[in-house]
Amino acid sequence: MVDDIINEREKAKLHFLKTQTEKLIHLGEFKENVLVALEKQEIERNLIHNEVEEAMRDPRAILLKIRRDIPFDSIKPYIDEAEKVGLRYMLVDDITFRGDIGLVVVSKEPLDNEDREVVLESATKVYTDAGLSEAFIYGEGHKICPKHYKELKEKLPERLDRFQEMNFFDRLFGKVCPIDRFDKKER
Repeated sequence: MVDDIINEREKAKLHFLKTQTEKLIHLGEFKENVLVALEKQEIERNLIHNEVEEAMRDPRAILLKIRRDIPFDSIKPYIDEAEKVGLRYMLVDDITFRGDIGLVVVSKEPLDNEDREVVLESATKVYTDAGLSEAFIYGEGHKICPKHYKELKEKLPERLDRFQEMNFFDRLFGKVCPIDRFDKKER
């Protein structure tokens, strides 16, 4: 009986420590209140993630929290989007924060996401894991050349809806594939 009480106390203490650590990682929020989180490195790519935009439009979203130590030009698109959808935002800094998370969209109610990963996977990693160039991330939302469109269709068809294929007139009027442009710049 005494052992059971000690075990329950230890379990409670471990649970408390786990939730406090989660708060330090998720910019002061409990994980169960986080709709989506994004790492600093992804924010600094200056590309707004569709998943973050969707989370900001979610009716349960009440707050966007962003770390203050990220360059303003990288966070501005997220702030603009929050203002556009009427979502309150807050820049935060705290020396006790741990990890690489730079942005969280907070829900007004706890979610059942204890086993769900709330941190978005690196956008470039999705493409490179499929055997594509990381430059595809810079082509999202744009028209890309038929060669890259075909490559995407073969290796990562679930991302096709984020691209359009260039046609003859696009090329005739000098439109350059953003993937080619990025790859040439990197060389």
